[in-house]
Amino acid sequence: MKEHDYLDLNIGDIGQYAMIVNKKELENWKKKGWLTYEEVHLPEGDENAAMLYGKLNKKTETLLFNRPTLLRDSIKEEITGRKIISVSTHLGTYGMGGAGFFGILLDHREFLTYAVWGAGRYVVIDNRMVECDPEFYPTTKPWMSDFGGDQTWDDLTDYITGSTIIDYQFTPDLFRMKAEKNGQTIHIEFVRNDKRLPGKSGKVKNAYKKGEISDYILFQHEEGVLIV
Repeated sequence: MKEHDYLDLNIGDIGQYAMIVNKKELENWKKKGWLTYEEVHLPEGDENAAMLYGKLNKKTETLLFNRPTLLRDSIKEEITGRKIISVSTHLGTYGMGGAGFFGILLDHREFLTYAVWGAGRYVVIDNRMVECDPEFYPTTKPWMSDFGGDQTWDDLTDYITGSTIIDYQFTPDLFRMKAEKNGQTIHIEFVRNDKRLPGKSGKVKNAYKKGEISDYILFQHEEGVLIV
C-alpha cells in the first residue's frame, strides 16, 4: 500500500506532523485536514512509538497526521492582532532528543515556529539573542539559557507574553515581526545568519542550507509535534 505524503512531508527537515486527540473530537479535527494513522497507512505498530508521538491510549484516543501551514500561505490579517501567550525553544523531535525549533505560542493555541535546528541561536529580539552557548558569556547574554545552575534563566517569557502582533514581513533570508506591549514595540527577527550572532572566530553556520526563510516558518498546534 502506497505511503501517504503526510508520512514524508519534506518540509525542511520535517518528515511528519502528528497529534494525539480524544476520539470524541475526531470529526472536528478531520474537518481541518487531519487524518488518522490508519488513513495515512502508518506501518502497523508504529502508532505506539511514544518517544515520537506521545503515549497513545487506543481506547479513548487516536493518532492524527497533517501538513503544517506555512506562514507565507496565511492571510496576514488573521495573524496581526493576535496575542503572544508564551514561547518555546524545544519544539521538534527525532525520538531520542529534540531539534530545538523556536516557537511563539499565539492565542489561537498554535505556535508560530521557526523550524530549523537550534533555532534559538537564529532568533534576535530587540537586538538580543534568544539562545547561545555559554562559551560566549558574559559578552553575549541571551534571553534564555538552560545549561544548569547559574547558567539557567528566562528573561524572555515575561517580557514578550501579553504582547500583540502588529506587523510582519519577509525578505529571502530574514523574517521581521513587530509586537506591541504597554505602548512599547518589540522587534522579533528570525535570521539565516547575522553579524550579531556570536560564534567562534566570528563565524556562524547558516540556519538552513537551501531555499528561503519562508520555507521554514510555519504553524504548529500547541498539542502537535513536528518530527524530523
